Amino acid sequence: MKSLSIIILTYNQQQFTLDCLASLGDLLDDESIEVILVDNGSSDGTVEAVKRRFPQVTLIENPVNSGVSGGRQLGLSHAGGDVLMFLDNDTVASPQAVRTLHKYITDHRDAGLCGCRLVGADGTVQESYKAYPGLGVKIANVLGLKRKKDSFPVDEEGNLLPTYVIGACQLFRREVMEAVGPLDTHIFYGPEDADYCLRIAAHGWKIVYIPTVTITHYFQRATTRSIFSKLGRAHIKGLIHFYRKHKRLW
Repeated sequence: MKSLSIIILTYNQQQFTLDCLASLGDLLDDESIEVILVDNGSSDGTVEAVKRRFPQVTLIENPVNSGVSGGRQLGLSHAGGDVLMFLDNDTVASPQAVRTLHKYITDHRDAGLCGCRLVGADGTVQESYKAYPGLGVKIANVLGLKRKKDSFPVDEEGNLLPTYVIGACQLFRREVMEAVGPLDTHIFYGPEDADYCLRIAAHGWKIVYIPTVTITHYFQRATTRSIFSKLGRAHIKGLIHFYRKHKRLW
């Protein structure tokens, strides 16, 4: 049994993926940690490049693009860690950041899932934690409207307890996964991260945002740039499924 499984999903983003793996540094050679890369049917040479540069990585070649939930669930099915971590391929992390998050979720049994502070390449702090992704929030995002900043409880360590932390960086223990069940593969792209957090919270665990840990995230808001693209339509379909499932629009 490994102490940590880091699951990274990629689709036709070779350089982002190589930079993400390189940022993990000595974690790649730590025998207690496994790094699992799920390639969702890339055609840009990502698979070949990863095999050459990072032979330590467990590479899963998915012949089709199964979306975020499907690809990550495939990674989970191969993971042997006590703690599971989702890390977007367009992030640049650090061994220290990963180890700090791993220690937190291991030591805090009341926490079901945790995430950290995400910043852009220019240091701009991103919306790393959020409230329920209701229809009003989604419309405001598409129209580029400013919204009132959400406020959440703060625990005794100064960490926030939001509705969800975005899927670019999420850690949870195996016991949580076994209790909550698999990711909802009906959601191809967004809001699979919110769905999983809501399900974890429904089992009585806290969702925790840790602001003292930072990783870089080259955030790409694909669906708001083109909501009528194939990916945008898949996102809308996922939202409809999400709202029906949780019986809540707002």
